[in-house]
Order: sequence, then structure tokens, then C-alpha cells
Amino acid sequence: MHPIASAVLITWRRNGGYGSRLVGDLTDTQFFAQPAPGAVMNHPAWILAHLNLYPPVIAALLRREAVVDPLGHKFGQNSKVLTDPAEYPAPAVLKAEFERMHALAEKALVESDEKVFAETNPIERQRERHPTIGDMIVTLTVKHESGHLGQLSAWRRAMRLPSVPM
Repeated sequence: MHPIASAVLITWRRNGGYGSRLVGDLTDTQFFAQPAPGAVMNHPAWILAHLNLYPPVIAALLRREAVVDPLGHKFGQNSKVLTDPAEYPAPAVLKAEFERMHALAEKALVESDEKVFAETNPIERQRERHPTIGDMIVTLTVKHESGHLGQLSAWRRAMRLPSVPM
């Protein structure tokens, strides 16, 4: 296994467990709550819906398949947090999909060809900042997901919910 894949797997697995723990005790209603009056926080439904878009990108990159850039997706980078629960999959579906998507990307990492990490990033809009597939993989699996899980942890604190172990 390529050293990048091996290193990324450590964080990816920890993030998967941490993400599941962050939402494991929430009620369906809490998934959409806005705990800070006058501010719109990224709530659990948006965070999971957003994060669930990226493991297929990760897997496609690692498998040298065509990448579907989720930029314009309803829950993509430019999306807005919606407070209507009808706009999201059910919380149980979001949680199950988070775990399934984590397994998908993990399998792709474990099975990846060592040479793929040095290849040119096929996502053109990201290529200047992340020139190789390896650069993009590290960003998506470590930086991007960890940032959103931090938002979820802050949301829990604003909700006055107990912290969960990382």
C-alpha cells in the first residue's frame, strides 16, 4: 500500500467512527436544529448530506474512473443549509449512508494502485491547489471531512449536548 493511502486510512477510519458517534445519540428533530439564535449553523443533516457526496469522488479518483464533481449538487460546496426536514433524506438514511460511503472510500484506498497518487488530478477546478490525485485525496479525506466534523462538534456544544470521544 502506498504510504499516503496508509497514512490517510488512519484518519479516515477515525473520522468515520467519530462522525458516527457525533450523530449517534441525536433525535430526528435535533438533526435540523439551529441552536444559536440569529445564526445559521451547519446542522447534522446538512453536514452528513454534504460529506456523503465525497467518498464516490475519492473512490473514482483512486480507481481512475470518471469523476462526477459535486460542486453544483443540492448539498455541494455552494449549497445553503436548509431548515426544512423534507429537503433532506431521513436522519437514519443519512447515518447509514455515511457509514456505507466511508466503507466505499476505505475499500478504494486499500485496493489503490500505488502509482495513482502521483497522477494528475482530473478535477480541473481543483488542480492548481491540488495538482495530483494524492494531493486531492489527502484534502478530501483528512482536511475537508475533519473540518466538517469539527463543525458538528461545535454544533453539539451549542446544543448543550455532551462531547463525544474522538
